[in-house]
Amino acid sequence: MAELTGEDEFFNHQIVNTFAAVGTADRGWTEKAWFALMRKDGSLQASFGLGKYANRNVVDGFAGVQIGTRQMTVRASRMLSSEPGSMGVGPLGYAVVTPLEAIRLTLDQNEAQPLRFDLTFTATMPAFFEKRDVVIHQGRVASDVIRFHQAGTVSGWIEIEGQRHDVRPDDWFGFRDRSWGIREHVGQDPADLVPGNIGASGGNKAGSAFHFNWLVSRIERPDGSAYDLAYYFRDFGGEGPPEFFSGYINESDGRQIPILHLYPEVEYRASDRAAMRGRIHAVLAGKGASTQTRTFEFEAIDPDMGFRLHPGMYGAWKGQIHGSYKGESFLDGETIEDVNSPAKLAETYRWQIRDRPVRIREGENSGFGDMESIILGDYPGVTFV
Repeated sequence: MAELTGEDEFFNHQIVNTFAAVGTADRGWTEKAWFALMRKDGSLQASFGLGKYANRNVVDGFAGVQIGTRQMTVRASRMLSSEPGSMGVGPLGYAVVTPLEAIRLTLDQNEAQPLRFDLTFTATMPAFFEKRDVVIHQGRVASDVIRFHQAGTVSGWIEIEGQRHDVRPDDWFGFRDRSWGIREHVGQDPADLVPGNIGASGGNKAGSAFHFNWLVSRIERPDGSAYDLAYYFRDFGGEGPPEFFSGYINESDGRQIPILHLYPEVEYRASDRAAMRGRIHAVLAGKGASTQTRTFEFEAIDPDMGFRLHPGMYGAWKGQIHGSYKGESFLDGETIEDVNSPAKLAETYRWQIRDRPVRIREGENSGFGDMESIILGDYPGVTFV
């Protein structure tokens, strides 16, 4: 049996073991939380992420802000066994105020960056699951993850180099997700595997075709009711549909309307592959054998904005990656003055991954969203400007 912890006093067990153990020995087992928090005018953006890796005895996370082209990021890591019942790591704090409704995020004063905040995410929509993401590659389950996302408002404050910025719900919007399961890109890839055996979506994609696009949103109708266009696809080129696709139109009453097929027309900025604007054509089932197509238009709120996730360890950054052991107590960070510099993209294609605040509309309905993307090669509907 694994060791007893305080969590074992509660009636939430799912397997015949203690809460220190999970139902698989795979070292890719991960629980994660992610937040993208944005001012509606595009002038300031905050980001927060946390990961627990039970089979690696690691908790790590990041927090940061972007203001203009300047991004400040703080990273922290510790051994899970040092405080198994806590989801804090270094100066980063995560607290469930009301389950599925309100989460408090804190970044305390720290030695890595002159940055701290105290922010509360409050849901304005139900939480919605995406399609379960299963990748089986050469007989191994490389990925088996479930994820839900949720739209909300943000309140609290951010302090950057001693200057306080009040965060008011009417001026901010945000999104969060929670995921758990076996993930790729957790720790360093083994060096002694048969070539090409890392995983179907793993490894270095440079030089090959790849289009990744993920969108979450909250769109309001004139009567005040709201819905969410949410999709995620990974397309490795070739004929036929993407290798993975999840898409729904989610209503505020909890209904999820599946999207059968998605055709995105996206303009990416050539210098750094930032999504600038576009149209998303979503094909839904109609009556009988018929289908209906709904078209959504989006544009970047500010061409400079988009918090880069690579410094948050989405992909190896300074030798650091999610889930890797960095020491019993680790703290690091930096300020990047121009995140949109083409020189950064030249270092690695992973620099493309950003939380891009967008405006989105369908007819007379309008709202806000967050888009993440990678584009390598040419794809139908994709143009570079």
